[in-house]
Amino acid sequence: MTSATINEVLEIGNPRYEVVQLECSDGETYTSRKFNIVRIALASGNEDNDAHINCTISGKTVTVNYAGMTDQKVTLFITGYAGK
Repeated sequence: MTSATINEVLEIGNPRYEVVQLECSDGETYTSRKFNIVRIALASGNEDNDAHINCTISGKTVTVNYAGMTDQKVTLFITGYAGK
């Protein structure tokens, strides 16, 4: 799978969360830099379109499903476990 381009890692001062802004196409992935196991991932599209967006999780990898979109700004809000 292709990895999304990281535009910005947002430092929010809370060790329980990871927030990143990506340049992302449908089906691209993001691998958490903070958690070994991602438990929750929420995706938000940051462009003006009506495409459906969601994400799926496998271990520390989040796949963004963005209904046929290409190179769109997406923000991911992630929480999980740092340990095994």
